[in-house]
Amino acid sequence: MSKRLPQIFVLLFFCISTAQETPKVEFLTFADCLERTMANNLALQHGLLGEQVALTQYKASYGKLLPEITATGDNRNSWGKEIDSDTNLFVDEALHTNEGTLNANFNLFAGFAVWKNIKAEKQDRQISKINVERIKNDITIDLAQRYITILYLQEIIEANKLQIKSSEKQIELAQLKFDNGSVSESEVFKIKAQKASEELTLITNQNNLTDNLISIKQLMNLAIDTEIALSKPDLEINPLTNLDQQQYDLTKTAVNRHPAFRKSQLETDRARTELSLARSLRFPVITGRMFWRTNFSSTEDMIPTHEQISGNANTAIRFFITIPIFSRFQTWAEVKTAKLEWKQAQIFSKLEENRLSKEVMKAITDTRTSIKKRDASALAFEFTQKSLGADDLKFELGKININEWSLTKMNYNKAQATLIQSRYELLFNNALIKFYLGEAFSL
Repeated sequence: MSKRLPQIFVLLFFCISTAQETPKVEFLTFADCLERTMANNLALQHGLLGEQVALTQYKASYGKLLPEITATGDNRNSWGKEIDSDTNLFVDEALHTNEGTLNANFNLFAGFAVWKNIKAEKQDRQISKINVERIKNDITIDLAQRYITILYLQEIIEANKLQIKSSEKQIELAQLKFDNGSVSESEVFKIKAQKASEELTLITNQNNLTDNLISIKQLMNLAIDTEIALSKPDLEINPLTNLDQQQYDLTKTAVNRHPAFRKSQLETDRARTELSLARSLRFPVITGRMFWRTNFSSTEDMIPTHEQISGNANTAIRFFITIPIFSRFQTWAEVKTAKLEWKQAQIFSKLEENRLSKEVMKAITDTRTSIKKRDASALAFEFTQKSLGADDLKFELGKININEWSLTKMNYNKAQATLIQSRYELLFNNALIKFYLGEAFSL
């Protein structure tokens, strides 16, 4: 027994090490993925920071209604001929004076530019806020596409593996027939070519699966080496009805709700405000200044410092007006540019409306097509499956050649892939339309 103890310890150590090295797999539903994406997505975090910046700038814009207050100090030490600030006479001796000034500048009128600037900052805040909604929409749709694609590829990969196993059995059968002299060697090569084609399809799908897994991890801001497993949703759904009769109303409703279209409308309003700001340059600017100034000299031993400060104090209020007469066409250029940019924003908003209308209409059309495609592909798969089963038996009995069997096998593979694809397409497109209409994206 004592001789076997070291072997037992080695085996136990190996089992513990293997258990520690085995990565933990996280099982996630679509709701779990969406929750993590909204909490950790880097693009969304960037947009939220932009919203905070816009909010800070909007709050700070109200400060332009207040006076600008500054304080300055001057410590002067001079030797030689100099003007004494107390007597305003030239003296030829060392002077040591200190002067302080408190300024307050008021913006009394600037063509309503201050209020228009506050309005512009408020619009910027609204734009940044709706931009966050747009980012959430985009990453939700992107996440759903990746999620559906991963499940589709996983299912199609399993089908590819079964197809390869089926081809391997046919290769064994063809090899036996070749050994018995029933078929030529070229017949065996054709089945091997069929198997090689299926293996290539498998490798391509596996590569696509890896790419989509990396993308969905990056959306959730997970480490690349994190192992995840996605929960398969119920593919038996009740699609939306009356899409043909309501497609235009649904499209209009979806476009008006879409953050991208609302953002383009806000940007049009923002461009209109910029035009108003540019026109304010044509108005005169009235400003006011109030200051209090005093000084004291450290060389005046006879007069106390506090008496010098109070005795030398000076208070003044001034008003200034600046009337624009000619600015070398600068004001004209800014007004003209702002007007053109406003028209550009209007056109862009219309382009965005057209783009989104086309996008929503495509989703509706794809949903209708997916319903018909699912039903048709289900029938096609059922018949090709029966046909392949019959041709497998015929090939074993030698009643059909390899060309006929290969054609039936290719039709079966294609019908199976089409059926799997149509079911996932219907699931995604149906959920997408509901999402466009304001419902939460759920699979």
